[in-house]
Amino acid sequence: MAKHKRPDSLTALQRAIGTRISWARELVMPNQSECARLLGVDASTLNKIERGDRAPSVFLIAALSNRLRVSTDFLLKGVLNGRTDEELALRLAALHPELVLQRQDMAPNTDRNTSSDIPDPPKRPDEEIH
Repeated sequence: MAKHKRPDSLTALQRAIGTRISWARELVMPNQSECARLLGVDASTLNKIERGDRAPSVFLIAALSNRLRVSTDFLLKGVLNGRTDEELALRLAALHPELVLQRQDMAPNTDRNTSSDIPDPPKRPDEEIH
């Protein structure tokens, strides 16, 4: 079976994910070998992932998200949101201004129906507008 070259866009994405993993790990757990041990992976594997030479599995992304107190949105897309530890999010944003910081109070509330295209309920004939 012939191997095909990975598209540059996927290589760039893999490197970006590795960089964000490295940033979060350095703030929470400076020792890469200790972090790898706690995650159940070899230190060389985590090193390759952080350098962008290897793609992390979805299971490792979930474990890293939990262990490093960041959302999977941060690891995969660079978006800091309410599921990221607030103190850690502020530290990451201060060190890396290219990150997108979404404040929880600014994020859309999916529990409430705030859509403007839903009409108001019809008024009863006996209701007066004052």
